[in-house]
Amino acid sequence: MDEFHYRIPWRAGSAHPGHHHSRAPGGGYEFHGHTPLHSGADPRHLDIRASLCDPFGEFKVRQFLQTSLIPVVAIADLSASMRVGHKPRLLTRIGAAIAYSAYRTGDPFGFIGLSGAGRPAIHHPPRRHRGLALDLPRQLRQTRFEGPGLAAAPRLTALAGSHKALVFLLSDFHFPLKTLESLLEHLRPHDVVPVVLWLSQEWTPPVRWGWAKLREPESGQRQGRLLHPRSGIRLQQAFEHRRRQLTGVCRRHGRPPFFVTDAFCPQSFSRYFLETCA
Repeated sequence: MDEFHYRIPWRAGSAHPGHHHSRAPGGGYEFHGHTPLHSGADPRHLDIRASLCDPFGEFKVRQFLQTSLIPVVAIADLSASMRVGHKPRLLTRIGAAIAYSAYRTGDPFGFIGLSGAGRPAIHHPPRRHRGLALDLPRQLRQTRFEGPGLAAAPRLTALAGSHKALVFLLSDFHFPLKTLESLLEHLRPHDVVPVVLWLSQEWTPPVRWGWAKLREPESGQRQGRLLHPRSGIRLQQAFEHRRRQLTGVCRRHGRPPFFVTDAFCPQSFSRYFLETCA
C-alpha cells in the first residue's frame, strides 16, 4: 500500500490522544506552563523551584499539552470528466493511500464520492476504518462516473463534519473557478488540500495534421476540429494558464494545490506537506 506522511500547521482540538500537536492538556512532552497543585494537577510533575519562587507560597505543577488526533476526509469528484483515460485508477490509488496513511497515523478517516447532484455515491463517515484502504478500490470500480460531481458539492460539504478536519479534494477541477471559490468558501472551517489529477493526453492532440472528432467528457458531445502543429502548443499553454489560475485561487483559501500528472508519487506528497507546513 502507498503511504505518505502529512502534517498540519494548526493545533488539534480533540481530547483523544493522537499524533498531532494540540491545545488539550495531557500527558505529552510540550511544556505549557504551571498550574496550582490544588487545581487537580498531577503531583508527579511538581516543580520545586517554581514553588519556592511563588510569592503566595503555592505548590506549582508543570502542565503539558498532549498530542491529539484529527479527522481526515477525502472528497472525490466522480464526474464524467474523471473517467477519461486512467484517471479512475489514479483516483483509486490516491484515495487508498490517504485511507492507509490515516490508519497508520491513528486518525479517523472518511470518504465522500460525489457524482450526481443528489446523495453521495460513496459515503463513509470519519472513523477508524481498518480495511477501508483495501475495500475502497472495489467500491470505486463499481461506481459510475457521471453527473456534475464536485461542481454540485457546496451544499454537501456539511458531510465533512463540524470539527476542523484535514480535507483532501480529489478532482481534475474542470469546472468554473467561481464554483471552486464557492466550494472552498463552504469548506473554510477545514484545512483543505486540493489534489489536481491531470493526464498529459489532455493537452496532446491525437494527430499533428488533419480533421479529428473530439469528445467533450462532461456532456459527451462530439465536435470536429482541424488540428495542426500549433494546436498542441495552444492546448499546453491553456493548461499552464489553468494551473496558474488554480494555484492562485487555492492559495487565497489556504494551501496551494498538489498536481498529479499521469502518476502518483507518495514521496512527493510527503514533500508537499513538509513545504506547506514549514
